[in-house]
Amino acid sequence: MSARRPRHYGLLYVNGLLKRQAKARTSGTGAPRPGISVRSAIPGRERWDVRPILRQPAIAGALQQYLNKHPGIVEASADALSGRVLLIYDPGTRIDIGQLLQDGLAEALAHSGSAVPRPEPNPLYRILRTSLPEKKQLIAPPLVSAIGTGVSILQGVSLLATINTALGKGPDFLDGLGLKKPASRLSFMTAASVAITVLHIWLQYQRRRLWRNLARATQYRLRARVVARLEIQDLAFFDKHGTGRLMHLITAETAQIEEFVESAGDGLIERALTILVGTITLLASSARLALLGVLPLPIFTLISRFFRRTVQERYARASQMSARYNQALENNIIGIADVKAFTAERQESRRLRYADRDLEEAALEAASASSLQSHLIRGIFSCGFSLTAGVGGQLLASGKIAAAEYNRAMYWVPQLLSALTGVDETTRLFHTATQSARALTVILDAQPSIRGGPVRLRKAQIQGSIVFENVTFAYNPEVPVLENVSFELEPGQTLGIVGSTGSGKSTLLRLLLRFYDVDSGRILIDGQDIREMDLGDLRSAIGLVSQEVYLFEGTVRRNILYGRPDASDEEAVRVLAAAGAPDLLHKLPGGLNAEVGERGQRLSGGERQRVAIARALLKESPVLALDEATSHLDYETESLVKQSLRGVAKGKSVILIAHRLSTIRDADKILVLEKGGIREQGTHRELVAHRGLYASLWRLQSGKQ
Repeated sequence: MSARRPRHYGLLYVNGLLKRQAKARTSGTGAPRPGISVRSAIPGRERWDVRPILRQPAIAGALQQYLNKHPGIVEASADALSGRVLLIYDPGTRIDIGQLLQDGLAEALAHSGSAVPRPEPNPLYRILRTSLPEKKQLIAPPLVSAIGTGVSILQGVSLLATINTALGKGPDFLDGLGLKKPASRLSFMTAASVAITVLHIWLQYQRRRLWRNLARATQYRLRARVVARLEIQDLAFFDKHGTGRLMHLITAETAQIEEFVESAGDGLIERALTILVGTITLLASSARLALLGVLPLPIFTLISRFFRRTVQERYARASQMSARYNQALENNIIGIADVKAFTAERQESRRLRYADRDLEEAALEAASASSLQSHLIRGIFSCGFSLTAGVGGQLLASGKIAAAEYNRAMYWVPQLLSALTGVDETTRLFHTATQSARALTVILDAQPSIRGGPVRLRKAQIQGSIVFENVTFAYNPEVPVLENVSFELEPGQTLGIVGSTGSGKSTLLRLLLRFYDVDSGRILIDGQDIREMDLGDLRSAIGLVSQEVYLFEGTVRRNILYGRPDASDEEAVRVLAAAGAPDLLHKLPGGLNAEVGERGQRLSGGERQRVAIARALLKESPVLALDEATSHLDYETESLVKQSLRGVAKGKSVILIAHRLSTIRDADKILVLEKGGIREQGTHRELVAHRGLYASLWRLQSGKQ
C-alpha cells in the first residue's frame, strides 16, 4: 500500500483543483480557481495571486520557466516572496491565463521535489551574527540605552512629584532634607526636574550616537562582505542578476539592516523597561486601573498576528519592485545615447513609468497594511485609555483612590500603551530587515561555478603555447556557439581570427580566460589544462583588450596602471607610445592626471582604445589577446600600432581578432570561423591561394580581383 501512496501533497492539491475546475467548466458554474486569482489586468499585462508558490522558490522558478516557454507569453515573472505572477503577452493572442497557470503549476510541482516546505532559519540572525562588530563594541549601546531609559522614567517621576508638591502633597523624602516651606520644597523639585531633564537630553544624544555608530559599523562590515563575495562570482552570475538589482542589494538592502540595528535594539530596551516599570507602578497604585490599562493587550496581539504575514509579504514585494525599477533605470541611463539616437524617449519613459507604477503599487500596499495595523492598535489603546480615565475618575470621586494614585495612573497608562504600540514598529523593522537579509543571502550563499585549480604557474614560467582540443561550448544549451574547435598556437607566434558576427570569435577569448568553462574538450597552456591552473595565475598570464573598451572613472594614469599599480610614469608613457598615442598626453589637459570620465566618456573612441592597449601592454603578460583592438583607429594610426606591437610583443603569443583582414595578414596562422566551427586555417598567402571564404573576404576588402 505504501508504494502507491502519492509523494507530492502539493501535486494532489493541484490535481484536485484541476478536477474541480473541469467539473465547473462542464457545468458552466464558472467557479473561481482556489489559490489562483487575478489581481489586476489590462490588455497584454496581468498580475495573478498564486498561493502555492508563496515561499516556494523552487516551484516559483519552475513555473516561471514553464510560462516563458509558452509561445504567446512575452515575459513571465513568478515571485516566491509575494506569491504573485506577472504575465506580459501579446494582446492579440487568445490565452486562457488561468488554465495556463494551472497547467504550469502542476508541471512545476511535479519537477520540484518534495512539495512539503521546510521552515527556513531566519536569515537576519545569520547576517547579524557575522556582521556585528567585536563584542566590546556591543556593550556600550545597550548599557547607555538602559541608563537613559531609567533617567527618562525618573524624569516622569520627578515631573509627577513636582506637580504633587505644587498641590501640597510632595514626596516624603523632602521632610528628611529639612524642606518644610512649600516654596522651598517646590524650588527643590523644580531644580531636580531641570537637572534630570538636562541629563536625559545628554544621554539621549549618547544613545543615538552609539547606536548609529554600531549600525554603520555593521553596515560597513556587511557591505564589505557582500562586495567581496560579489567579486569572486563568475560572469554567469552577473548574466543572471542585473546590475541594477545587484546595486539595490548592496545599497538599499544593507541600509535596511543598518536601520534595524540603529532603531530596533534601542527601541526594544526602552519599551521593555517602560513596560516593566509602568506595569509594576500601575499595579502598586491601583490593580483595577492597571488591568483596565492592559485590557487591549490581547486584542493587540491578535491584530499583530493577523497582519504579520501580510505586512511581511507586501514589504518583500515592494523591495523586489524597487530592485526592478533600479535595474530599468540603470539600463536607461547607460544606454541614453542609443535612446536618443532611436528617438525612443517616449517609449523608455513609458517603460519606466510602468516599472514605477508597479513599485508605487507595491509600496502603497505595504504602507497601507502597516498603517491599518498601526491605526487599529492605536485606536484600541486610545479607547482603553479613555476607559481607564473614566473609571479612574469615578474611583477618585468616590474616594476609593487618592489623587496621587490617579495622577500616576494617568501618566503611566499612556506611557505603557505607547511602549506597547511601539513594539509594532520594532516588529515592522524586524520583518523588513529579515526580507533584506534573505535577499542578501542570494549573494552571500552564491558559489562561483568556476574555481581555480592547484597548479601554480607564474608569468615568468609561461612560454605561451596555447592548444584548443575539440572545444564545444554554448551559453544556452539549445544554441551551441562553438563545436569541436581545435587549433594550436606555438610560443611567440601570432594567431589571427576572423569570421562573421556570432561565429564565436570573442567566445574563444572568454573561454581562454575561464570567464566560462567549456562544455566538452579542453584548453591547454604550455601543456597544462587551464581548469587545473590557479585562476589568478591564468588571468595574469593574458593581457586582454576587449571589444567593448571599458575605462574606469579616474585619471589616465589609474587606467594604464590598472594591471600594475606599482609601475612608474615613465613606463606608462612608454606603453602609450607603443599603443600609437605618443602625443595623447600633450592633447589632454593634465597629461597622465587627466580625468577620463565615467566609462571613459571624456575621451574619443580611438583614445579609449589606445589607453586600453597601453594598459594591456604594461601588464607584461606572455600572452596578448586583442579583440577588435584597432576597430576605432584610422588606417594610419592602426599601421603605427601594428609596427609598435611588433616590437613590444616580440616573444609573446598574440591572438588577434579582427574584421579588417589587413590587421591580421602578417599573422603566423589565421583561423576563419563560421557557425561555431573552423572553416579554414593557414597563412594569409595560403588562404588567398585557396580561394575560399577568406579569399572572397580579402577581395571585397582590398578591391583586388
